[in-house]
Amino acid sequence: MKIKTFHLIVALLIMSAAVMFAGCSGQDSESQTQSVSTPEKHSNVILPIEQRPFYLGLVPTPVNAPDSTFDDVVKAYEETGEIAEIQMVWVEPIGIGQYEKLKQNRVITALRVYGLKPVVTLQFANIKEVPGEGLKYAIDAPSGINADLSDPEFRTSWVEEATNIAREFNPEYLSLGNEINDYFYLHPEDLEDYISLYDEAYAEIKKVSPETKVFVVFSYTHIVDNNQFDMLEQFNDRADLIGLTTYPWKYFDTPADIPDDYYSRLDQHIDKPIAFTEIGWISSESKGSSDAEQADYLVRFLELTGGMDIEMVNWLFLHETVLEGTVASVSEPETGTISLKNKDGSKKPVYDIWLDVKDLDIVR
Repeated sequence: MKIKTFHLIVALLIMSAAVMFAGCSGQDSESQTQSVSTPEKHSNVILPIEQRPFYLGLVPTPVNAPDSTFDDVVKAYEETGEIAEIQMVWVEPIGIGQYEKLKQNRVITALRVYGLKPVVTLQFANIKEVPGEGLKYAIDAPSGINADLSDPEFRTSWVEEATNIAREFNPEYLSLGNEINDYFYLHPEDLEDYISLYDEAYAEIKKVSPETKVFVVFSYTHIVDNNQFDMLEQFNDRADLIGLTTYPWKYFDTPADIPDDYYSRLDQHIDKPIAFTEIGWISSESKGSSDAEQADYLVRFLELTGGMDIEMVNWLFLHETVLEGTVASVSEPETGTISLKNKDGSKKPVYDIWLDVKDLDIVR
């Protein structure tokens, strides 16, 4: 999924960089060498893990969306930099044309000011309105380029897009498709062309940015629903990571109902580190879900994934937000409640648990 909000980045970059460097220049040697004490607990929850192998990630959605001020945006980035290490980067266009947009909005530069590592997604297909056909999951190509994964012009343009992003920004992480199993469930005939396209792009990315970790993201919910575990296996030897989104609230009444082997069964199919690029549980009373259940899910997730090789865990949003221009805005608007804070900035119970997780030592 993706959102279209709050990327007022150029001025933010200038402001935040000035603040950051001014603060650093005033530190004395004593403040830099203070001993580190045991962090204070933020919640009364006993975590099921004592260390974490993964980075934490968030999207810095500001307070009062969609009526956020510029100051709201600045504060959201500041807070995200304090309680996370990674940020998902979602822009429009998400396919060919994204490179130029990223150069214009400077979002990658801005998030790095706050010490956040970017996770960039280059998509090849999107759900869009097709005249006379309604919403359709189709190959995403600019005007004048044939929307076909086997078309030489499309393939060349898409690989060039991936290469340009890698060369320009050297992102720590670059996903070459989001929840791709959903597209190929509908269009299995395109999978072979996509795999060869992915292989071409992977090779070119590594030439210009060898440290970038390249992967694709699957909807784990639908992997389970549609028994698509074989698709994970097809990318296990092609990707540096295996990316997953997971929203079990769609199928289980409470986090306690999630089976004990829900995530560990992945070990039977892949041996690469896992990037959980979207996780969360809604807190929407109208949908029968509470703030308490949302907090319970984070603890349950940590319990179910303990001992697994995990690269990152990205909760969806910092503040509750209004989804705009997405399928979720129509079909599942409650997705906007998958956040650590309410729209007005007040903390949900999950926030303090998140801080306790953040305070754990990272062991990688």
